[in-house]
Amino acid sequence: MPEASRQSHRWKIAVGVFVLSYCIQALILSQIADSRHFLPDGDDMKFYNDWARRVAAGEWTDGKAFYGLPGYAYALGAIHHVFGYDHDYTPFLIGQIQALFHALTSTFIFLIGTRVFGEKRGIIAGITASAAWLAFTPAQVFSAILMPTSWMICAFWGLLHWIICVSEKGAASAWRPWLWMGLLAGVVATTVASLLMLLPLVLCLIAITLRGKAPLWAAALAVVSGALVATTAFSAAFDFSSARLLVALAFLANAAAWFALRPQLRPMLCAAAVLLGGVYAGTSPVWLHNRLVAKDTVFLSAHDGLNFYLGNHASANGYTKIPGGLRASQEGLLRDSLTIPVAEAGRELKRSEISAYWKKKGSAYIHDHFGDWISLLGVKIGNFWNAFQYDDLSILKLLRDEGVIPPGLRFGFVAALALPGMLLCWRRWPASRWVTGAVLLHMAGLMPVFITERYRLCAVPGMILLGTGGLVFVWEKITARRWLPALACLPLFAASTWFTSRPQPDIGLWSLDFYKAGIRSTDGALLEREKGDESKAKESLTNARRNLETAYSYVQENADIIFALGNVWLHLSSSTGLAAEEVERMQHQAEKCYGLALNLSLQINPQRGHDGALNNLGFIAMERKRWADAERFFRGSLKFEADDPGTLSLLAQACREQGKTAEALAAIDAALKLRPGNPGMLKFRDALTRPPASPPPK
Repeated sequence: MPEASRQSHRWKIAVGVFVLSYCIQALILSQIADSRHFLPDGDDMKFYNDWARRVAAGEWTDGKAFYGLPGYAYALGAIHHVFGYDHDYTPFLIGQIQALFHALTSTFIFLIGTRVFGEKRGIIAGITASAAWLAFTPAQVFSAILMPTSWMICAFWGLLHWIICVSEKGAASAWRPWLWMGLLAGVVATTVASLLMLLPLVLCLIAITLRGKAPLWAAALAVVSGALVATTAFSAAFDFSSARLLVALAFLANAAAWFALRPQLRPMLCAAAVLLGGVYAGTSPVWLHNRLVAKDTVFLSAHDGLNFYLGNHASANGYTKIPGGLRASQEGLLRDSLTIPVAEAGRELKRSEISAYWKKKGSAYIHDHFGDWISLLGVKIGNFWNAFQYDDLSILKLLRDEGVIPPGLRFGFVAALALPGMLLCWRRWPASRWVTGAVLLHMAGLMPVFITERYRLCAVPGMILLGTGGLVFVWEKITARRWLPALACLPLFAASTWFTSRPQPDIGLWSLDFYKAGIRSTDGALLEREKGDESKAKESLTNARRNLETAYSYVQENADIIFALGNVWLHLSSSTGLAAEEVERMQHQAEKCYGLALNLSLQINPQRGHDGALNNLGFIAMERKRWADAERFFRGSLKFEADDPGTLSLLAQACREQGKTAEALAAIDAALKLRPGNPGMLKFRDALTRPPASPPPK
């Protein structure tokens, strides 16, 4: 078959793969959308949704450096602005857009398979790998919910397909296609920065395709020099630092010498500089905002310091282990990460200083416990390949419990095939080395932080391709009746299965899904109660209690689990149709949970406490008209969370009931400074300042 006919045949199949993939994902999306957990009412989904709504409302910036990558939030904000916002429909619309990205990823898997494994064999392997991706449950879920995962995975494997195509055809010039690759990497990095891990592969591609007759070592040196020139020049311009400027000039002088004396190396040096220049141009909306608007030296996001610390501390386990003194909830962790450095410094800090604070703590652990840190890296590598599903959102368990996602492939099965597939494909199909490099580079990018199901999901398309290649290799040996090489592959698959399926010894990890499920069920119950459906609210609270009690059975010394269980008892006590004795019993259970959570928190960090437990203890005291106790609890809460207007308002009510009008006024004035114009607070303040009515005449 002529080359043109083969290309046409391949693209016709690719179009069919795309259409079929989209239809399957759209069907799965319609099932997931029936779940109440589909809506962005908690965790990172709520974080992105709230940010996007602020952007759509015209609040482009808060004047500070970004504390989280902004690309996805601004893209959602544009969708909200164009199509309007509806709490039920808009997430489904975004899920449909993400189904397109999911289908594109499936198509790239097919196209990479055809180029790696050959024409006829590659078509079969590519279709098989695409089908496995469509059946991979985490990919189905994270492509449906409000998360940027599918956007980044599509760009990651689209760029790798581009790299393989260029390696086959050769580069066109010293600037094309490197500028466009850099721009793509930069733009997508404003959403999820993992795509930047492919840049070493692009630099290798530059050295391979442009070196001509130059030795490989000289080509590699030229490429590295070009990358350093672009990076140092950008760093000097970004920081406006004279020292950095001198270093940049030195690099430029060396590059000019290379350019003049080594003509054959000029294209590589220029291509590497153009690539990095494209990256900086693609990310420019973010770093220009941080530098010019926020007046801060943050390249993309100041949140990287916290992530680095969460992955490197004394109790780190390779997953998102929250160290003592930080709350485990998304909102609590975010607030603590901002307030703790400020409290220790005793002044307002820039976001770059907050990031540096957490990086310093992580670096101090590495410096003081270097041997333990090396062991921790080994643990992270094991976690990356392990079949244990660490989903920090627990969305997979929640949807599986509701029965809205079909049974499908899980990570352990894919990883067990991928490891031997790497070895078997390396020599048989040289183009597979690009896929292996992409998988290993993505894994390396997670080593400074931690492993979660959605973080390692980006490597799965490559792992599926390598696993499929390993099976094709074995099948070829069997059909050729070469029994010895086929049997020699069995120990590889056996060892890989053992390595990926080793059980996790940390019992605390097994409580995460139940804890998150309990939190989400509690939030769902409050939404049902707002809608007036008390029966569904009670059912959700009962389910939340069951999950949280299971989590508590695994870990009895976690303040956040106990606090969440106390919240369930408190919400159950406000159910309709309960006898007074039943209400008092439930409130007593909540008090016990809050007291235990508070004691555990004080044992871990006496300076931190647990403001949520104190706040809720004060609320229960108000319910029982124990005003002095309520005031004591609220004042204790404000020691740890002084800028909470809700707590200040409750303190004002407790003081008023005791006749402490001046203290009530001070508290409500402080609350109004934090939340000016609040109608309820203004009405309360007017009631305090209004003179008492004169007694009626006798």
